Amino acid sequence: MTQVELTLFRIKKGKEAEAQEWMDFLNSHHEDTVATMSGEKMYIETVFKDENEDGYTYFYGYLVQGENGSAVEESESYIDKKHLEYWDECIDPDYKPADLVLEQSLIAPNVMEIIKNNK
Repeated sequence: MTQVELTLFRIKKGKEAEAQEWMDFLNSHHEDTVATMSGEKMYIETVFKDENEDGYTYFYGYLVQGENGSAVEESESYIDKKHLEYWDECIDPDYKPADLVLEQSLIAPNVMEIIKNNK
């Protein structure tokens, strides 16, 4: 079954610049970053930033992922290793990530067919 998630992560206070550097790193290495997705069975991965009025910056991670993908922690890719370094540096471990409740998901049949054939 395809997994669709939207998860809220809080950035540690004082690590906002590093969090932006993280996103800039992934964006500037787009081709290599996308190349890591197939092993994870990650079809879509999108991050949104919210500079909230509570004084914190939050990242919303939206993903569409297939079954039985490899964990990013198992990857040998320099992209994934750097991604995990930034994660440890920037994501606030005192804030429990919030998985938003999926109420409805529409995936076009031609896209779903590609996902099904990519198992």
